[in-house]
Amino acid sequence: MFGGWAAIVFLAACASSVSNAPVGSAVRAIPSQVNPLVRTLPGFAARAPFNNRATRAGSWESPDGGKQAIYVADPSLNGYYGAICYYAASGGSQLGCLAGGGSSTSGIDFPQGTWIDKHKHLFVANGGPDASGYSGAVTEYELPLTTASEPINTLYSNLTNRSEGAMLGYVCGDKAGNIYGTTIYTDVIDIWKAGTKNTTETSTLTDTNFGSAGSPSLADGPVGCAVDSAGDIFVSGQIASGTTGSFTYYAELDEFVKGSGGSGNAKVLQKETSDLYFPAGVAIDKHGNLAWALFDLSDSGSSVCTFAKPYTGSATACTTGFATGFHFMKNGKALWGGDSTVYPWYEQPQTHEANKIAYPGGGPIASTSGGELVTPVDASANPPLK
Repeated sequence: MFGGWAAIVFLAACASSVSNAPVGSAVRAIPSQVNPLVRTLPGFAARAPFNNRATRAGSWESPDGGKQAIYVADPSLNGYYGAICYYAASGGSQLGCLAGGGSSTSGIDFPQGTWIDKHKHLFVANGGPDASGYSGAVTEYELPLTTASEPINTLYSNLTNRSEGAMLGYVCGDKAGNIYGTTIYTDVIDIWKAGTKNTTETSTLTDTNFGSAGSPSLADGPVGCAVDSAGDIFVSGQIASGTTGSFTYYAELDEFVKGSGGSGNAKVLQKETSDLYFPAGVAIDKHGNLAWALFDLSDSGSSVCTFAKPYTGSATACTTGFATGFHFMKNGKALWGGDSTVYPWYEQPQTHEANKIAYPGGGPIASTSGGELVTPVDASANPPLK
């Protein structure tokens, strides 16, 4: 154990085919051919990386960096301090990266989720703890980024979990300026009231549906989040049941009606219990439908499925092509998403990239250049969907 964190579990997924993600009813456990690889990082001070690839962020930046439009979170770069790498709207090669590191002033430390607000500020959920014992921090940046960007605001999460150690996962916000952060290995969503500067959360929401969070499975709790125009909060998460070596995993989508101003009780909208689907990104599209990313751990496929209000029925469409953590482009006709998940870690055999995918129900359009990323877990687009 290290600094309140549990060992991060890496699991190798199987084939690289893509499939849609229908809502099903069968439940099954992790297949035996998925081999766990465990690493322990004492105090998180000396990071022993599974892949110690470094970004080129300290030594170069393309002169056309002003064209940047896509921001990809990759926690595996720079010895697991991670980086936010940025690209043109068409993808292709990196324009540069804002890298984390032991002596970095970038504020980047194991980045997982991102979100861009109406002011075109980038928010990054960093899962890395610091010397004060916080379970991560949301850092805010003015865009465009440079390789020397520093946060203009840092929002800390001081939540802990006595079983495994909480860490921030994804970040989202509402039109009033309130910021929300999912806290992995707990059943809690952090809330920072609009205008909060450089301090800890001002309140929390508890999703009791994730009450098993903290089990030895290392695979449960809230993951992604989104807020609609009415202030309703949507949480994508996972619950595990069973015993060590024989867990069954449930991907779940919940809603807090009226958000922090409501009853505080989360309503279950979807529960995917077939074929080991892992929940990741969630977003509201331009028509008010809900888009939910499901990552199929048994065949490495992934889909972003669309649900119409009240979001409890079957999906009306599902994309093809990798997208785990994702965000819509301005016109809402396409999204950008990563091809990996950091919770739990799954190392796919193919080259890693972020992908642009037609929405709803479309397929791949473009991608970032292969070989530059290790575990791209999320991608945001600027300007964001209005």
